[in-house]
Amino acid sequence: MRVEILGQYRLELSAMQLIDNGAWTAYAAVRSAEEEDREQLNLLPYQRVVDDMVFESEASALAAARRVAIAVVGAANDQT
Repeated sequence: MRVEILGQYRLELSAMQLIDNGAWTAYAAVRSAEEEDREQLNLLPYQRVVDDMVFESEASALAAARRVAIAVVGAANDQT
């Protein structure tokens, strides 16, 4: 799992390889960067993102997960 801190947010990004065809899927979570606030500020629970797509490589799945996580952060910041 790759973890990135973006301002007050912790982006948790991962990719999982499908056993049947070797393609990759993207997973992400967006939480508070602060340990004590992590459960209260949970913008995106850990889940598969871009459900209808699979990727040829782990790197491309991670990039897709990152794009989704950054979009969630952007939407949250637009509401404030």
